Amino acid sequence: MLRILSKLLLIIHVATAHSQPTYDVEYPDYEYDDVTEYEEEYQVPEDPPTFLSNSQKFTVEVGGVITFPCDVENLGDQVLMFKHKMLNNGDRMLFVGDIALKRASAKFTKIGNSFRLTGVTRRHAGKYVCRIETNPVVELVHTLNVQYPATIKSKSKEVQRVVQGASVTLECLAEGNPPAAITWSRHQGHIQSGVQSVEDMSITLENVDRHVEGTYICTASNGIGDPVSASMKIEVEYPPEVTTEQAILHTSEGDEAKLMCIVHGRPTPHVTWTKDGQQINPDHHITEHDSLHRHTLTIHKVREEDFGDYICTAENSLGQKEYTLTLTGLPKTPKMTSSPAGGERTSYTLTWETESYTPIVQYRLQYRKFKVNVTAHAPGQWDDRLYSPQSSQENFTGPIHHMSHALEMLEPATDYEVTVSVENKFGWSATSKVFQFYTRKEDPTTTTTTTTTTTTLAPEPENIAPVMEEVAVGQSASGCETNALSIMLWILVLGVFLS
Repeated sequence: MLRILSKLLLIIHVATAHSQPTYDVEYPDYEYDDVTEYEEEYQVPEDPPTFLSNSQKFTVEVGGVITFPCDVENLGDQVLMFKHKMLNNGDRMLFVGDIALKRASAKFTKIGNSFRLTGVTRRHAGKYVCRIETNPVVELVHTLNVQYPATIKSKSKEVQRVVQGASVTLECLAEGNPPAAITWSRHQGHIQSGVQSVEDMSITLENVDRHVEGTYICTASNGIGDPVSASMKIEVEYPPEVTTEQAILHTSEGDEAKLMCIVHGRPTPHVTWTKDGQQINPDHHITEHDSLHRHTLTIHKVREEDFGDYICTAENSLGQKEYTLTLTGLPKTPKMTSSPAGGERTSYTLTWETESYTPIVQYRLQYRKFKVNVTAHAPGQWDDRLYSPQSSQENFTGPIHHMSHALEMLEPATDYEVTVSVENKFGWSATSKVFQFYTRKEDPTTTTTTTTTTTTLAPEPENIAPVMEEVAVGQSASGCETNALSIMLWILVLGVFLS
């Protein structure tokens, strides 16, 4: 079409030139081998390049594949370029026409007018531009969002030491796309607030003590890949704390006894043992053993002079604490084993047990009627007596003594309370707790009526006296109680006699 138009313009030009007057003027000679020069001079511009694709936003996980479409119309002899605008505002030209620049690496491939990226990494995120250097420049911009698993690291020290009563803050930093949530937990325990976990970038523990010690874990997760964690440890410096599992140890001569105190503290406390104000120096008779928080004093073949109070003292740079343990041959406080409900009207059998490594030589019973609002130790109200145990009363099961005592001459249907203590060769035990019991109530009076039909021959007069005597004896045997049956019998006998 352009060629035809150019030729028409050329013909018009030539025709116009021939219709003008001629003058004797010399003009330079122009040789036109063809009409090409006129065609180029009067060429009509072609349509500019246009992208057929639309700008798009792509989201892909690390390691994925994505294709950026750059379909174009009327490209002509123009060159299609492809470049990457990175998130840090840097530009990287990847393709100029079909030529892949070194920066494109093997991950980018040009397919027609589209560009394919394989093995996506985090650095591939950003904008991708399809560009044609026309005037004005024509561009098509795509956006790539690369999702990747969360990572996490501790911002706090791996081990934090803090003095008891102070506060401490733990903090972690997480990175990921989409943004990761951070959850805090504690290894084998609860967070100080008592909850199992807390969701936040940091946690602050106030007024700490040794019970907050341990390993704290921050975990990040964003739904891409597996959750990741970092851990840190809290150590609290505090003065010694001393406890025991058994403050009073009952034993006997010749046995082995182990006194043990449980010690906590940081810095680690130094532990010493004393008795009667004198520090104990370990020897073949008494030995010491330390295992983590447990400190044990072992007395081999206990002698009578070994009985007494032992003091376990723990000390560090923040303070000192002591605990008293008693080694004794005394019996343990008795414990009642009988039922509060008595089975007898005027008596009650009390049973109890106590622990003693030597025989019980006597026991003390105190009992009285129970009265409301009367204190357990009100003077002058207890029936207080000492008894020596009979061999048949004691039932040994190792160091456990099972004992009993029958209380007589009690009142029926009455509440009582009682205490008991026992003695062995080393002395008296503590008095038991007040125990309450009650005797059985009176049986209700019941009347039974029996009707009997009997055919009786009339006795001879001389036999009336024995019959009357037998009836009288029967009445006496029943406590002279008159009831309907005896009255009927009297009437029957009298009727027979009179007839």
